[in-house]
Amino acid sequence: MTATSIIPSLHLTSVYELLIDTYGEMHNDPDYDPMGGLVGTILSQHTSDINSGRAYRQLIQAFPSWEEVRDVPTHMLAEAIRCGGLANVKAQRIQDVLNTLTTQQKESGGNKSLPEYLYGEIEKRSPEEAWRYLRTLPGVGPKTAACVMLFDMNRAIMPVDTHVHRVSKRLGLIGPKVSADQAHTVFAKIAPPDWVYGLHVGMIRHGRQVCHSQKPKCGQCPLYAQCAYVGSVNPQETEIS
Repeated sequence: MTATSIIPSLHLTSVYELLIDTYGEMHNDPDYDPMGGLVGTILSQHTSDINSGRAYRQLIQAFPSWEEVRDVPTHMLAEAIRCGGLANVKAQRIQDVLNTLTTQQKESGGNKSLPEYLYGEIEKRSPEEAWRYLRTLPGVGPKTAACVMLFDMNRAIMPVDTHVHRVSKRLGLIGPKVSADQAHTVFAKIAPPDWVYGLHVGMIRHGRQVCHSQKPKCGQCPLYAQCAYVGSVNPQETEIS
């Protein structure tokens, strides 16, 4: 089955429509800069959006090109991104990615800038193939790769963070034993491409505002009638494992 032929279940359709009714229509605004998105996502790990955004701005102010970021001594890169937390780990991870891309391009005989090279590698692949390609880069996991694909390249790959994972399990969209990593593949099979962004953002907002990890506000939940967690729907009929 190709992505364009995905026919959503009645349960997923109800969930999607309720999320849109509750949180509004959601529109992606991709910048088509996968290199910036990849580094920004690495910087965002285990810190706030405010801190990671500041670290990214300081990085690009200190080093105008990604080739400079690659070649600068690691301790200088770490100092530039110190405010984002885990600076030493993230600096090494960023340089590992840039060095890997450099090696790949040399082996293929190319001479583009690193951002142009990465963009081309993503563009020549299908969304799922490109997502898998990004995961081959050092330290890039399923969620990081999915964030780059969806937010930067406007490709329909669902990032599964802690909110999406919790909400989708409680709603019975995925089985109780499906890990966050496995859920990326599940959503590729069940969600129409043009629903992915809305589902992702809607479930994050729902997880933050209503479906909390501890003490979820079930009595105020607009998706109560579609929730396997409270028994409104039979999880055996809705979940995908």
